[in-house]
Amino acid sequence: MSKIKIALLPILILLFFQCAGFYNKPEKLENTVQKNFSTSVRIEFTGFGFYEKELNLLKAEILKSGFKENKNSPLLLEILLEEKEVTYNYKFLHVLNMVTSIFSASLIPYYTITQHKITYRFSENNKSLGSYSLILKLDQLRGLSVLPLTYFFWPSSAFDQSILDSWSKGELVQ
Repeated sequence: MSKIKIALLPILILLFFQCAGFYNKPEKLENTVQKNFSTSVRIEFTGFGFYEKELNLLKAEILKSGFKENKNSPLLLEILLEEKEVTYNYKFLHVLNMVTSIFSASLIPYYTITQHKITYRFSENNKSLGSYSLILKLDQLRGLSVLPLTYFFWPSSAFDQSILDSWSKGELVQ
């Protein structure tokens, strides 16, 4: 019997790798930025260790919006990405969803939320000029029944869109 359990474990794990991510519009937290900036900035990224592709996409979007990167500029644009802990409104339903997903061999998809906070902070000569913060949420469904959706709704694609929209649809574009 234990050999069957050991053989089924990798299959169950693979079933949970089927994932679809759904984009949510970034939610503005605060904006203390004045728009009267020079277009020449030094850009620093913090918290993008696992998100190299997103860092490059965001940097290209910033440069496309009219800013010019200059390593010697006194104006610093610091971009911070933080993963936030998610609290579910109905924790009991979330746990029940997880249990039913496990016992149905992931035919009933497991619902999760990932949440990040992105902050754009401007400073000049160590003097803060303001910051702009947003929450980036991504709804995800995991399980075998979402397999047909994974090609169209891959989570990293939805996260890429959320990161880009935090800049392009925000209030920082020159």
